[in-house]
Amino acid sequence: MRFFQVKPAIYYGEGSLKQIEKHNFKNVCIATDQGMVKFGLLKKLTDELDAKGISYHVFADIESDPSTEIVEKGLMHIIMNKPDALIAIGGGSVIDAAKAIIFYCVNFKRIFFEDRYVHKPTFIAIPTTAGTGSEVTEYAVITDKQKNTKIPLTDILMMPDEAILDPQLIESVPAGATAATGMDVMTHAIEAFISTQNNPFARCYANKAVELVFRSLYPSYVNGSDLEAKGSMQIASCMAGIAFNSAGLGITHSIAHAFGAMFHLPHGLANAIVLPYVIKFNGQDEKVQHQYARLLSGSGILNVSGNATETLYNSVVALSASLNIPASLKASGVSEADYLGAREEMLNKAMADICTTTNPVEVTREKLGGVMDQAYYGF
Repeated sequence: MRFFQVKPAIYYGEGSLKQIEKHNFKNVCIATDQGMVKFGLLKKLTDELDAKGISYHVFADIESDPSTEIVEKGLMHIIMNKPDALIAIGGGSVIDAAKAIIFYCVNFKRIFFEDRYVHKPTFIAIPTTAGTGSEVTEYAVITDKQKNTKIPLTDILMMPDEAILDPQLIESVPAGATAATGMDVMTHAIEAFISTQNNPFARCYANKAVELVFRSLYPSYVNGSDLEAKGSMQIASCMAGIAFNSAGLGITHSIAHAFGAMFHLPHGLANAIVLPYVIKFNGQDEKVQHQYARLLSGSGILNVSGNATETLYNSVVALSASLNIPASLKASGVSEADYLGAREEMLNKAMADICTTTNPVEVTREKLGGVMDQAYYGF
């Protein structure tokens, strides 16, 4: 028996932030970062709360790659303020941190109170990037800075109750971040489609996400005011998130997690660099070639070369090049000495990563190391 569930409720399109007015919250905790405060995006949310007379407290200390220390600080904030809703507004890091805060808050209460007294605040996720899909998944990644590693968390407790996708909130995202987060969507979709846990529902969402990324990422990159393209990328991100929440991912993420933790690369950029090399590696398998062909066909890409692996690889490389994404980790500025010095530690982490278990082609340490080296040096 298999299981598939679609959550949360999703509100999308220009003006969808107005959905906040439909709630009768009395006290809200807002999880965000200083960028949201500085660029005025937080005010768009607080204006809606002010108009409804809802009181709120702001926790704006979240940083990129949220640490265990930040989660602990946020946990104390929510315990002290006792909100009936937690609203996360920001990128994937903010939403991941909010998920971890919710997770530990509920479990903290379960330690000290009987289960029947535990109340989970309504959790609303408002992404301000189109990439991670964190607003529709029960996964979060937190960084342990002491051990220089990323900690994956998964629990249905962390699934938001609502996701609000308003393209006006991502209009001002810089072109580089638009490119990196957009390729994160592509990675989620491709890996979910061919994962060992893929299923008809996940493939459907993943296939449409790939189509939308090929159609809308470049226009979104070159023109930040193209709200149609921006909105399309939000939907693609959401769909890819739903897909991988059900199907899992693969070794693109395993390697990217290791690269990102070691060299402090944005997650989307690390995925974008690694993805072409993993497409080639997995595409040596006949079953994966067949899956690539189905993915290309469903996404409206004519497989004129007759080789699905080459077509998908070339299509992804061309898109990345148009977005000025480095073709290798070395090209991104990581020195060979730094890479070689960290290689074994990163390989250990990639082998142990949960995403490795659902890669469609089983990997040995030697094979995974080979793909990692290709991603560093380039073909």
